[in-house]
Amino acid sequence: MGRTALKDQREGKKEKAGRMLPLTPPADNKDSFSWEEYLKETSATPAPPACFRQAGVPPSNDFKTGMKLEARDPRNSTSVCIATVMGLTGVRLRLRLDGSDNSNDFWRLVDSSDIQPIGSCEKNGDMLQPPLGFRMNASSWPMFLLRTLNGAEMAPATAFKKEPPRPPQNLFRPGMKLEAVDKKNPYLICPATVGEVKGDEVFVMFDGWRGAFDYWCLHESRDVFPVGWCSLTTHSLQAPGNSVSLQKPLPPLPASPPCKPSRRSLQPPHRLIPPMPPLPVRKGVRGRRPKSETLALLRGLAEAKTLNTAGDQDLIPVLIPDLIPDLETRLPKKRGPKPGSKVRPEIWS
Repeated sequence: MGRTALKDQREGKKEKAGRMLPLTPPADNKDSFSWEEYLKETSATPAPPACFRQAGVPPSNDFKTGMKLEARDPRNSTSVCIATVMGLTGVRLRLRLDGSDNSNDFWRLVDSSDIQPIGSCEKNGDMLQPPLGFRMNASSWPMFLLRTLNGAEMAPATAFKKEPPRPPQNLFRPGMKLEAVDKKNPYLICPATVGEVKGDEVFVMFDGWRGAFDYWCLHESRDVFPVGWCSLTTHSLQAPGNSVSLQKPLPPLPASPPCKPSRRSLQPPHRLIPPMPPLPVRKGVRGRRPKSETLALLRGLAEAKTLNTAGDQDLIPVLIPDLIPDLETRLPKKRGPKPGSKVRPEIWS
């Protein structure tokens, strides 16, 4: 569904020139889904706006492609790096940490606390760090930072919006509908349902995708939105998947006509002896039966005697035809002395 790494490599030069990537899907998906009709068909209830950590009125997106800003590394939240705006859609930004490749691009809202103007890190007494997986030598980071910021367009401070407050408690309930970011394809937002609620966490289930993309998140996550948020922010909304189909119930079987119980049907069913396990083979031992084999044969005879006392005498010759001859006592073979051993003469008194 998304762009391949090969295409991104081919168009790397175009991105540097300031062209925006075609991140928004075709307009067909945007116009083919209606929340109003979908809620009527599913008889579902949307989650109220008080459940979300989103602004009541979506903020404006004043960023431009190619602007520089400071952002927290999503793979190492303790470090702040230089990032470049690679794309815009609605009030979301596609960011790339300078010094990393396009496989680590990530998305943030314009009112996210993870982004800040250039110079904020220095004002707070911190230092800008190279991103995780920096492609150059770590010692070259200061010079790389100077070349990156020299003549670059910095994002103005007015473009950064204040993050909305956290909801006081988890107000989500199972079955509520919402819009959520697909973590495996983060440029997509899809219709979803609250599957389960545990403490401060919510289980997000994407409608029609058989659980392949579902995930747990905090109730204050910035990746979940109220119904209609994409429409307000001009962000594309994917239609639900169609892989889930309701199974029709099987028709009931016709009732069989009552039959008169016969004398044979009143007899208790015979309990068959379970098959014995395969007997182990002991190599290098002659003239003796393994102990496990003997025990298995004895158990078979004991069960046969139990069936015999219960009146199932006709089962014994069928089930155990060769057990009794195997248990005949065998006289031990008389063995002489080992070759080379001294034979003590018997002393007769």
